[in-house]
Amino acid sequence: MRKFILYLASFLIAGGLLISPQPVLAQSIEMPNSEITSIIRKNCSSLKVTIKQIHTNDALARVSIGQKYNAVSTKLMARFNSRLSLNKMDSSGLVRITSDFETQRLKFNSDYNKYDTAMTNLDKASCKTDQAKFYEKIIEARDARNYLADSVKSMNGLLAQYKSEVRLIKDSLSGGGNE
Repeated sequence: MRKFILYLASFLIAGGLLISPQPVLAQSIEMPNSEITSIIRKNCSSLKVTIKQIHTNDALARVSIGQKYNAVSTKLMARFNSRLSLNKMDSSGLVRITSDFETQRLKFNSDYNKYDTAMTNLDKASCKTDQAKFYEKIIEARDARNYLADSVKSMNGLLAQYKSEVRLIKDSLSGGGNE
């Protein structure tokens, strides 16, 4: 029983750490075409540097967050669900959430790949010769980033649900609230 409480506590701590990342959302800019192309033309070199920095930083963040999501899925959720099953405890709610989390984790990977492709295409686009096409690539990358942010929100919501279910199980154990 003591090991079970230890697993439970470690899951709650790890779950709390993962819920905290907040994605940054790009905002839409509504301007006439001539104004946009003028701004892009004037700020081309700084735009390219900024895009490279965002792409690099996002890749590092994706690896870090992806590793955390993988660890939670395989090392915490799957193991905890198995432990509950071995102890003949009902874990159907947790199994459903784990399944949804795994589905969403795969969607996160796919959404990140689409975002990465959009950022690579944006990085390759010329802001000196074709500002309109460059702006289209910015819109595509922004939209892909927003889809990625939605995936992160969904996964964090599932982690919060899982955490709530774990707390219910903890509270149902004899002395669960006092140890």
